[in-house]
Amino acid sequence: MLKFIIACVCCLLSACAFWESEQESDEQQLYYRINQAYDFEVTHCDSFAMARGKGTGQFALKEAKNQAMKYGEEIGGTHIVWLHVDEGEETKVVAVIYKCKQ
Repeated sequence: MLKFIIACVCCLLSACAFWESEQESDEQQLYYRINQAYDFEVTHCDSFAMARGKGTGQFALKEAKNQAMKYGEEIGGTHIVWLHVDEGEETKVVAVIYKCKQ
């Protein structure tokens, strides 16, 4: 009976840890104020930089896009348009950063 209780506690702890990591990744993605857009949506905007990102592991694409979005936001971009996604051993993304006046 004690082994069963220990097993249940371990399962609950691992489930909580997984749930918290999912919450953190969702919060991390919501942090960015830069907008993802298509090229036809930014025709009236100025393109001024390229952004790149790399990611590995289970959430490689999300990690790579978050890196590029963070950079775009740091340099004052308002919109990001994805140009290329390469999902190999290491996922890589390339995007154009735009500044749109509203």
